[in-house]
Amino acid sequence: MTIRTATRTDLDNLYLIWRELMDEHQAYHPIFGYYPLAEAELKRVLLQRLQEPYTRFFVVENEQGLMGLLVAMYQIGNNGMHYNRRGYIAETMVRPQYRRTGLGRLLFETAREWLTRQGADHLELQVAVANPGGFQFWTALGFAPSTHHLVLTLPAAG
Repeated sequence: MTIRTATRTDLDNLYLIWRELMDEHQAYHPIFGYYPLAEAELKRVLLQRLQEPYTRFFVVENEQGLMGLLVAMYQIGNNGMHYNRRGYIAETMVRPQYRRTGLGRLLFETAREWLTRQGADHLELQVAVANPGGFQFWTALGFAPSTHHLVLTLPAAG
């Protein structure tokens, strides 16, 4: 097993595991829906994010392929705030057959070390309300709620 930073050559595999994450999350809320026929556009955006200087895609893999993914971003905010150097944990996925084996924690520790080296003074993430397992995982790592992230979908224009 290896944990490493993903590269451009991982794009197809990153897309597959990202789709697994979105497929699982669509049951939580329609905001996670995507167009399967938009593969080229979805991959283009993943590649763009992969190339951002303050974003890292951390993957864990074995001989069979990717076992998990965690996307981390470092962002500098308003210097007038006490906490202004944010580490953001975005998409996180451990494939079902590898869950509860410590891989999620290893991915998080790898991301936290990188974000700390970048200068982050706090970490943030979002968990779907309908995902109690995800909430339990993150709170066990020390995260606590600070705000409620609300969504209102609007009818299509026109």
